[in-house]
Amino acid sequence: MDRDESVEKMKKQLDEWNTRIDEWEQRMNEAQSSMKSRYKEQLDSLREQREEAMSKFKQIQGSSEAAWNDMSKGFEEAWKRLAEGFENAWSEFGAKDQKGKPNNKS
Repeated sequence: MDRDESVEKMKKQLDEWNTRIDEWEQRMNEAQSSMKSRYKEQLDSLREQREEAMSKFKQIQGSSEAAWNDMSKGFEEAWKRLAEGFENAWSEFGAKDQKGKPNNKS
């Protein structure tokens, strides 16, 4: 995959993560006070993962095609691990969803 394809793929993934975080923020705001602290803790974790992903995205976006060719394999592996970390945090967050409410994991 070339740099431009990778940038586009990463942008789509970041957009999806941002949407998912926004959904959980809304749920947190609607949750009972006893659940809010759990939501906040998990949202903080998801935000950290997102910030790391955004940093990686900016690195790749600013790289030249030649630099991308040199670093692409390692960068794609790092992005994959980051995506897995986000999904793991998301899964844990979803497991803490309130009973009776749908768990809208994608």
